[in-house]
Amino acid sequence: MVKEILVTLDEIKSLSGNTPTSNGNIYAWNQFGGVVASSTRNITGVYDLSGATYEKTASYVANQNVNLSKYGNSLTYNQNTLKETSTKYTIVYPYDKSQDNNSSTHDIASVANYAMNTKIYGDGIREVSTTGINFSAWQNNDSYFAGLGGPFLGRGGNWGSIHAGRFAFYRATGESHYGDGFRTIVIPMT
Repeated sequence: MVKEILVTLDEIKSLSGNTPTSNGNIYAWNQFGGVVASSTRNITGVYDLSGATYEKTASYVANQNVNLSKYGNSLTYNQNTLKETSTKYTIVYPYDKSQDNNSSTHDIASVANYAMNTKIYGDGIREVSTTGINFSAWQNNDSYFAGLGGPFLGRGGNWGSIHAGRFAFYRATGESHYGDGFRTIVIPMT
């Protein structure tokens, strides 16, 4: 049974200070939860940029980890040879061989690999994060650079994570998960 919720226009007009209506569902247009919550600050903007799904990307560190072939073989390998350079379809990040190995930890590898990539701009990693570990991306978003058993780089964040968002990035094994997604990009043939 659907419960009908009635809210009058007068109640909406009287809202101030980012407070919802008495039923807690409606914000005025000029409040944080209203259209000013959109990316363009108007009714035509994109809403909820703070998480929805982790998005897989075609980027990784070529650290020889078994997950590269187990979960990303068609992306990371050419026959039996690991692709160690970027292409127009993938980004292969440099990694710190002395720290990203089986005697290390995920966090140590992430920090070291992030440090190896501090001169790279334009991919939205260095621009939004200060350390490549923990929640050091803008707006306290996830900041876990690829490394060790998580050689792939994901973006965004799950709707249930308080550290998800448009600036979040994380290391990933590459395996499928119900909270993961991806974006397809159509490139015209020239």
